[in-house]
Amino acid sequence: MADILRLDEFLDKKRDYSPFLVHLTKDGEGISFDGEESSIVPAKDVLEQILEDKNLTAYNHFCLFSPSLKESKSVALEDKFRVVCFTETPVGQIDVLLKEVFERDFKPKPFGLVFEKEYIRKQKGNPVLYVTKDIAKPLWQLYWPLCSEGSEQPFDEVCRLLALVSVCEKGNDWHWEREWRIVGNFGFKLQDIYCGFCPEEYINYFERKYPPVKFISPYWSKDKILAKGVGK
Repeated sequence: MADILRLDEFLDKKRDYSPFLVHLTKDGEGISFDGEESSIVPAKDVLEQILEDKNLTAYNHFCLFSPSLKESKSVALEDKFRVVCFTETPVGQIDVLLKEVFERDFKPKPFGLVFEKEYIRKQKGNPVLYVTKDIAKPLWQLYWPLCSEGSEQPFDEVCRLLALVSVCEKGNDWHWEREWRIVGNFGFKLQDIYCGFCPEEYINYFERKYPPVKFISPYWSKDKILAKGVGK
């Protein structure tokens, strides 16, 4: 009779599973970290600002209801749907996500932060709920009352659920990103970070500036990552 694995042993052998969640940064707009005006803020500066603020800001919403939210012109309602995004992609495969993908608007750079999944779960993080438009029809019955003044629905709770819903259909299928979301801003301590991502030439810079966070390159092999001995 074959040995029966414990759940943790099974998950350890399952190569598409990760106990971590990764937030990747991208180039931004506005003022660079050194205070100079810039139309494009490099992803490195974006990561530095995140580490200085110890906060990931929920700038936008990416759910099934996003087109309607934009049309509503209600900032208060849109704010309830803004999220911080993570990917469940295994750390050793993050380099694949950094490649440009046809028709994907998000263009991540090799800078980011890694958190333990259980920690994000405790911060009310949740996997994205991918549905077809047909299956999602009943969810609009929850959404439309939110657009009406004086709605008696549990506003925050419903928004928190609907902000997690995204379309998954032919020609509009991004479930391979293995996305998790936290609704609203996400504050953290440096000690909460499992490790950081940056190109190898910036590792010493980030580790000196933001101890005790250890940094690795998303282009490293699994063996090199293990040799670094990151984590707590």
